[in-house]
Amino acid sequence: MEQTQIHFDLSPAERVAYDACGWIRDHREAFRKLMAYFHSQVDAGNPRTTRDDAMAWCRENAINMSVLDEIARDHSLYACISRFAVMLRPRLARTIRFRKSQLDDIDLAQAWHETVDSRTTFLAKSRKEAEHLVEIGDVSAL
Repeated sequence: MEQTQIHFDLSPAERVAYDACGWIRDHREAFRKLMAYFHSQVDAGNPRTTRDDAMAWCRENAINMSVLDEIARDHSLYACISRFAVMLRPRLARTIRFRKSQLDDIDLAQAWHETVDSRTTFLAKSRKEAEHLVEIGDVSAL
Protein backbone atom coordinates (compact mmCIF):
# COMPACT_ATOMS: atom_id res chain seq x y z
CA MET A 1 0.00 0.00 0.00
CA GLU A 2 1.09 3.54 -0.70
CA GLN A 3 1.92 5.86 2.15
CA THR A 4 -0.54 8.73 2.59
CA GLN A 5 0.94 12.14 3.27
CA ILE A 6 0.25 12.96 6.94
CA HIS A 7 -1.52 16.24 7.67
CA PHE A 8 -1.75 17.40 11.29
CA ASP A 9 -3.65 20.61 10.70
CA LEU A 10 -6.76 19.25 8.99
CA SER A 11 -10.32 20.36 9.58
CA PRO A 12 -12.88 17.62 10.32
CA ALA A 13 -14.10 17.78 6.69
CA GLU A 14 -10.55 17.48 5.37
CA ARG A 15 -9.97 14.44 7.62
CA VAL A 16 -13.06 12.78 6.13
CA ALA A 17 -11.84 13.62 2.62
CA TYR A 18 -8.42 12.05 3.22
CA ASP A 19 -10.02 9.01 4.91
CA ALA A 20 -12.35 8.59 1.92
CA CYS A 21 -9.43 8.90 -0.48
CA GLY A 22 -7.49 6.30 1.49
CA TRP A 23 -10.47 3.96 1.30
CA ILE A 24 -10.79 4.49 -2.47
CA ARG A 25 -7.05 3.98 -2.98
CA ASP A 26 -7.11 0.77 -0.97
CA HIS A 27 -10.42 -0.52 -2.42
CA ARG A 28 -10.27 0.46 -6.09
CA GLU A 29 -12.32 -2.51 -7.26
CA ALA A 30 -15.03 -1.84 -4.67
CA PHE A 31 -15.13 1.82 -5.74
CA ARG A 32 -15.41 0.76 -9.38
CA LYS A 33 -18.33 -1.51 -8.50
CA LEU A 34 -20.02 1.28 -6.54
CA MET A 35 -19.62 3.61 -9.52
CA ALA A 36 -21.20 0.92 -11.75
CA TYR A 37 -24.09 0.65 -9.28
CA PHE A 38 -24.67 4.42 -9.47
CA HIS A 39 -24.52 4.28 -13.29
CA SER A 40 -27.11 1.47 -13.26
CA GLN A 41 -29.40 3.65 -11.16
CA VAL A 42 -29.09 6.52 -13.66
CA ASP A 43 -29.71 4.13 -16.56
CA ALA A 44 -32.81 2.75 -14.80
CA GLY A 45 -34.16 6.29 -14.43
CA ASN A 46 -33.98 6.27 -10.64
CA PRO A 47 -34.32 9.95 -9.63
CA ARG A 48 -32.96 9.38 -6.12
CA THR A 49 -30.49 6.85 -4.84
CA THR A 50 -30.25 7.42 -1.11
CA ARG A 51 -27.31 6.76 1.14
CA ASP A 52 -29.29 3.90 2.67
CA ASP A 53 -29.90 2.41 -0.81
CA ALA A 54 -26.18 2.56 -1.60
CA MET A 55 -25.14 1.20 1.78
CA ALA A 56 -27.63 -1.69 1.48
CA TRP A 57 -26.19 -2.45 -1.96
CA CYS A 58 -22.69 -2.38 -0.45
CA ARG A 59 -23.71 -4.83 2.28
CA GLU A 60 -25.32 -7.15 -0.32
CA ASN A 61 -22.07 -7.05 -2.30
CA ALA A 62 -19.75 -7.49 0.70
CA ILE A 63 -18.32 -3.97 0.39
CA ASN A 64 -17.40 -2.42 3.72
CA MET A 65 -17.21 1.33 3.10
CA SER A 66 -15.46 2.09 6.36
CA VAL A 67 -12.02 2.75 7.73
CA LEU A 68 -13.19 1.13 10.97
CA ASP A 69 -13.23 -2.62 10.39
CA GLU A 70 -15.04 -3.34 13.64
CA ILE A 71 -18.03 -1.07 12.89
CA ALA A 72 -20.59 -2.72 10.64
CA ARG A 73 -22.71 0.35 9.85
CA ASP A 74 -20.28 3.23 9.47
CA HIS A 75 -21.66 5.75 6.99
CA SER A 76 -19.06 8.45 7.60
CA LEU A 77 -17.30 8.12 4.23
CA TYR A 78 -20.39 7.99 2.00
CA ALA A 79 -20.93 11.75 1.77
CA CYS A 80 -17.40 12.22 0.46
CA ILE A 81 -17.20 9.13 -1.73
CA SER A 82 -20.48 10.06 -3.43
CA ARG A 83 -19.12 13.57 -4.08
CA PHE A 84 -16.05 12.06 -5.75
CA ALA A 85 -18.39 9.88 -7.85
CA VAL A 86 -20.25 12.88 -9.29
CA MET A 87 -17.06 14.88 -9.76
CA LEU A 88 -15.65 12.03 -11.83
CA ARG A 89 -18.92 11.36 -13.70
CA PRO A 90 -21.38 14.29 -13.45
CA ARG A 91 -24.23 12.18 -14.89
CA LEU A 92 -24.38 10.42 -11.53
CA ALA A 93 -25.80 13.64 -10.05
CA ARG A 94 -29.02 12.58 -11.81
CA THR A 95 -29.56 10.01 -9.06
CA ILE A 96 -27.26 10.94 -6.15
CA ARG A 97 -28.64 13.75 -3.99
CA PHE A 98 -26.70 15.74 -1.44
CA ARG A 99 -27.20 17.66 1.75
CA LYS A 100 -25.10 20.74 2.44
CA SER A 101 -21.86 19.69 4.07
CA GLN A 102 -18.54 21.18 5.10
CA LEU A 103 -17.15 18.88 2.40
CA ASP A 104 -18.56 21.38 -0.10
CA ASP A 105 -16.18 24.03 1.23
CA ILE A 106 -12.89 22.19 0.79
CA ASP A 107 -10.75 21.17 -2.18
CA LEU A 108 -11.70 17.52 -2.58
CA ALA A 109 -9.65 17.19 -5.77
CA GLN A 110 -6.49 18.11 -3.86
CA ALA A 111 -7.09 15.30 -1.35
CA TRP A 112 -7.71 12.88 -4.23
CA HIS A 113 -4.62 13.97 -6.15
CA GLU A 114 -2.42 13.66 -3.07
CA THR A 115 -3.82 10.28 -2.01
CA VAL A 116 -5.41 8.36 -4.88
CA ASP A 117 -3.95 9.43 -8.22
CA SER A 118 -2.34 12.74 -9.17
CA ARG A 119 -3.25 12.19 -12.84
CA THR A 120 -7.02 11.99 -12.39
CA THR A 121 -9.12 14.48 -14.32
CA PHE A 122 -12.43 15.44 -12.74
CA LEU A 123 -15.20 16.42 -15.15
CA ALA A 124 -16.70 18.60 -12.40
CA LYS A 125 -14.75 20.45 -9.73
CA SER A 126 -17.46 19.91 -7.10
CA ARG A 127 -20.82 18.25 -6.53
CA LYS A 128 -22.45 21.65 -7.12
CA GLU A 129 -20.84 21.90 -10.56
CA ALA A 130 -21.94 18.33 -11.35
CA GLU A 131 -25.52 19.24 -10.39
CA HIS A 132 -25.29 22.33 -12.60
CA LEU A 133 -24.03 20.24 -15.54
CA VAL A 134 -27.08 17.99 -15.14
CA GLU A 135 -29.37 21.04 -15.03
CA ILE A 136 -28.02 22.49 -18.28
CA GLY A 137 -27.84 19.12 -20.04
CA ASP A 138 -24.07 19.18 -20.52
CA VAL A 139 -22.75 16.23 -22.53
CA SER A 140 -20.76 15.02 -19.46
CA ALA A 141 -24.04 14.67 -17.56
CA LEU A 142 -26.06 12.74 -20.14
